[in-house]
Amino acid sequence: MIMYLIQCTIVFHFTYKKNMNHLCGLEVGDPLAALNDHERQVLAAFRELYERHLKSACRDDANADDENSEEKKESSSQQLSLLNDDEHPPSTESTSSSPPLEPTYLIPPSSLPPSGLRPLDDVTLYRYLLADRNHKDLTFSPETSLRRLLAALRFRQTHRSDLIARNLADDDNDHDSDNDSIPPSVLKCQRLRIAIWAGNDRQNRPVVFERLGQFFRKGNASKATQDQWMESYLYFLERHFARMRLAAERTKSPVQRIVYVADFRGVLSSIANRKIWTVIPLLRHLVHAVECHYPEIVDHIVLFHVPRMASAAYNVVRGFLDPVTAGKIELFAGVPLERFREIMDEDVIPKEYGGRNEMDYPQTEDD
Repeated sequence: MIMYLIQCTIVFHFTYKKNMNHLCGLEVGDPLAALNDHERQVLAAFRELYERHLKSACRDDANADDENSEEKKESSSQQLSLLNDDEHPPSTESTSSSPPLEPTYLIPPSSLPPSGLRPLDDVTLYRYLLADRNHKDLTFSPETSLRRLLAALRFRQTHRSDLIARNLADDDNDHDSDNDSIPPSVLKCQRLRIAIWAGNDRQNRPVVFERLGQFFRKGNASKATQDQWMESYLYFLERHFARMRLAAERTKSPVQRIVYVADFRGVLSSIANRKIWTVIPLLRHLVHAVECHYPEIVDHIVLFHVPRMASAAYNVVRGFLDPVTAGKIELFAGVPLERFREIMDEDVIPKEYGGRNEMDYPQTEDD
């Protein structure tokens, strides 16, 4: 049972995050400077493949709109004209009914076609290529990556992820306590499952600490609907990209990964009081719904207060994992303060774990 929870935690944090273009508009140098010639060739071919699909999708949308009304036809033609650079001069302006010519971080959902397709930067495209790269022979699978990318864009449009990103930006810019950018149901779920952004590690990666064991022990999964948990989870995911973008903007260097730290204290109690069984259906639902849409973001996972029997079992399973993935996961029976200090400054480590970070890190509510 505990190994299943650990497995789900790893799946969530090595497969999630599908925000697009989070470094667009920032002066951060070349985020892909380390790519070799072959990787750049594959990326260029993948871009060409995606943009052919993008133009085709916009043509389909234009034809569909043509059947509905002349007004919609004109809007879709504007979409198509933006993408045919060889026929129309570039323009930096966008309207509420057509996506921008260049990739952009925030985009009005109303400007996107039903497919959710939009111009993407090389960082986003390469992330999806990496998601399906064979770790043994290092070969890429562009067709597979394209299917993953198109599915993620549809998912993003269906679940209004671009609106979520906009709401988070408004929330960050509005320090009024009465700001209502975040839905009440999301705020409720955030109280039921506590996670904080504690700062940045020594490589400027955002660091999140979560009281995951308390969430299991209290059985809070049953105190909101699956749709409410899904929406809250998407807000959590989009926040990752906002934090990475902020770190990149501040340091003038690309930030493309986060560090995730989870306190498993309470997981044994969740088994004893049987409240763990309220969590399992939610975990299965989230894994099924979002697993394939969120590639290549988390750089390191640290799980602590993990029962020793689970750590021993994981050491056996670890041998069957991809070595790159296995090297990013660490389990500890207690609080690994020295390891925390290697990864991040003491000002980032919450005070209760031996650091100097005194930011609010509340206990999980029962609601």
